[in-house]
Amino acid sequence: MKARSGRAEPLDERLERIASLVPACALAADIGADHGLLGTALLRRGVCGRVLFADISEKALSHARETVRRCGLEDRAFFAVADGLEALRAVDAPCGCAVIAGMGGKTIAEILRGGAGLLPPDAALVLSAHTEHRLVREAVQAIGWHIAREEVCLCAGRYYLVWRAEPGAETPWSEAELLCGRLLWREMDEVKCGYLRHRLAYLTTRAEGLCRREEEQVDAGALRETELALAYLKEAAR
Repeated sequence: MKARSGRAEPLDERLERIASLVPACALAADIGADHGLLGTALLRRGVCGRVLFADISEKALSHARETVRRCGLEDRAFFAVADGLEALRAVDAPCGCAVIAGMGGKTIAEILRGGAGLLPPDAALVLSAHTEHRLVREAVQAIGWHIAREEVCLCAGRYYLVWRAEPGAETPWSEAELLCGRLLWREMDEVKCGYLRHRLAYLTTRAEGLCRREEEQVDAGALRETELALAYLKEAAR
C-alpha cells in the first residue's frame, strides 16, 4: 500500500497509540471519526488500503470529509452517517479492524454489545474509553472477543487506556482484572508506573472518603469495589 502526500495535522500521543495497535488490513472502520485524523494517518502510512469514516451525524462527519479531501485521499475513503457498528452496513467488503475511541466506556460497551453481529468473525477491535473501563472489558468478553493488547499513554496531562481485542474467548477475567486490567501490568515502563501511582492515589482517597461517611450512608458496593481494586494495584506495584 502506497502512502499519499497531503497536508494533515500530526497525531497526538493518544491517537498515535491507537494507530500503533491497528493491524495492517484492506479496510478499517473509524467509528466516531471526529476530525478524521486517525483514519487519514492510517491511509497515508499504508496501514490500511481503505478506511470507512463513520459518525452519528452529518455535521460531525463533515470534519472528517474535509480532512480526507485536504489530504487527497477521497478515492480510498468511505463515509457513513450511522450509530456505532451499524456503519459497517455501508460497505460491501469485510472490515479488518474497527476502531471505537474517544467515548465513554458505557457508550463503547453499548456499541459492542449492540453491533457485534455486524463484525466479521476475524475482525480486530481497537478501543479507547475515557471512562468506565470495566464496562469495556466486560463487553469485549461478552461478545466473544478477548483483549490481546492493553496499553496506557499520557496525553496533555491525562492518562488514556487503549486496547486491541481479537476474536475468540479466553479464560474469563476476575473482578479485579476487569476493574484494573490483566495485561497492563506485566511489563512496566515509566508511563505505566505513573499511571499506577495515579490510580493508587485516587483509589486511596476514594476509599478514605467512603469510610468517613455516616454508617447508614456508606455505599457498601462502591467501598468493596474500591478496596478490591486498591489491593490488586498494590500487589501490581510490588
